[in-house]
Amino acid sequence: MVKRKNKTIFFLFCVLSFLSFYVKSQTVSPFNGLKINDTLKNYSFIVSGHFHGQSNNISTFPAASLLANIDTLNSIKPNFLVSLGDLFLDVNDEYINHYNKSFFNKISFPMFNVVGNHDISNGNVYEKKYGKTFFSFILNSELYIFLNTEINDGSIKGEQFDFFKQTLSVSSLDNIKNIFIFSHRPIWAERILKYEKLFLENTRTSIGKNNFTEDILPLFQNIKHKNIFWMSGSMGGGASSFFYDKNNELGITFIQTAIRDTPRDAMLKVTVNKKNVSFDGISLTGNKIEPIENYNVDFWLNSSSPENDFNYRLLPYLTKQMLLHRYFWFGFVTALLLIFMFAFIKRGRK
Repeated sequence: MVKRKNKTIFFLFCVLSFLSFYVKSQTVSPFNGLKINDTLKNYSFIVSGHFHGQSNNISTFPAASLLANIDTLNSIKPNFLVSLGDLFLDVNDEYINHYNKSFFNKISFPMFNVVGNHDISNGNVYEKKYGKTFFSFILNSELYIFLNTEINDGSIKGEQFDFFKQTLSVSSLDNIKNIFIFSHRPIWAERILKYEKLFLENTRTSIGKNNFTEDILPLFQNIKHKNIFWMSGSMGGGASSFFYDKNNELGITFIQTAIRDTPRDAMLKVTVNKKNVSFDGISLTGNKIEPIENYNVDFWLNSSSPENDFNYRLLPYLTKQMLLHRYFWFGFVTALLLIFMFAFIKRGRK
């Protein structure tokens, strides 16, 4: 009996050791080749989303507010940077070359990204260039999990669900104190009543509902004495670059952060000090930032999105760019086919 128990313990140790090694090996940035340095000391990372800025930023460069603060970010010396999706407006050679020159090769720390809808808009170009779109790693007392919320329209299914479930099992290790989950879409906001009216401009599940409530939430029920942070980066509008809610009922702290090339632009610095987690806002424009905890449900329900005046002088330029973009012609050809199809059906009924 003792022998069998020892074998079981040894087997579990081997499995967890393998998982820990596999998770820890994913610490080299596919964007600039830099590796997260192992550290036993306190450390920090920076997180935000929507690095391409405004939806009409067709410059093929990242947001101006981000590029203007590269020196500031380097001076903070974070251990790494997390992009919460919509890193690119589009993915092709021109965007990749411009991002390399202006951003990836100028930051002095590794960067990782969870894909948004814009990042995978051009087939599998992103995955061929930057690798797997869901992955994880361990750093000190923290488990980091990156999810692809686009692959199944906001649901976590199939291979990715198995990966997520298996990776969460690593949290049973005694040394894991904090779990960070990163996703572009706040898939939790679609299925939890108190959040469903907050982010209506986000990319949302197009047909039916995602499986957050049925399949994802139950995975957290057996995780005890761990701090869980779920961070997302799809924020269409709003008066702030942050949302924060510590949901004691679910045992998860939900956070949103994104930049839009507007005066509100800011990023979030996360510090891990002796396994304790704290947050500090980093303004990209000089605007005053309140403690992140102030940007809660009440703040979002009682604030309105700032309105930006439309510059009509840009109409010729924007029209030209629209006509030159493949999306316009995809839509145009699809519309023509539908018109011909309905005309054919109508003629056949006469």
